[in-house]
Amino acid sequence: MTTTLRTVAIDVVGQYNAAGKHLLNAWRTGAGRVIGGASTRYADAVGTSQLPFVSEDVKARLLGAQEKVAGFLATRLESDTAFTEKLMDTVAERTAGGIQYVADASQRVNSEIGTSVLNTLQAVHLPLAQISLKVAEKVAEGAGKIEARVAGDKAESAEATTVRAKPVRRAARSARRA
Repeated sequence: MTTTLRTVAIDVVGQYNAAGKHLLNAWRTGAGRVIGGASTRYADAVGTSQLPFVSEDVKARLLGAQEKVAGFLATRLESDTAFTEKLMDTVAERTAGGIQYVADASQRVNSEIGTSVLNTLQAVHLPLAQISLKVAEKVAEGAGKIEARVAGDKAESAEATTVRAKPVRRAARSARRA
């Protein structure tokens, strides 16, 4: 397949769409964990004897209300992220369609000068577009690693680099001197 500015631009759009989906799925997983963890902690707090003056009936109603809230939040999370994913796909498809339309329109240029200008523009911009594609691929790859790490996939998250903060010693020394 010949590499053209059109194919590279469409690939860049696809890579950024994939990166966005990875980040959306990571957010979905993380938010789902927060909802589940909060539900568990609430049930533990209400269900234990830490509330000695509250009757079992009131505890049951509190737990029921909490389950409804958690269910509502989980349902909204799934529906909102599904909608967002569809929206991202629509934007990517329309963007790729627009790129294709412009490329098709430029192919209809019949004049010698117009063809020469378009070929020169492609020759100049193609290397820059390929660099942009490589950046988009790295972004999508990194977003995939983030999604895998949040999802708990040990094989994928082992590849991701861990950044550790260095201890702040300089501030501690200057505080002692003052």
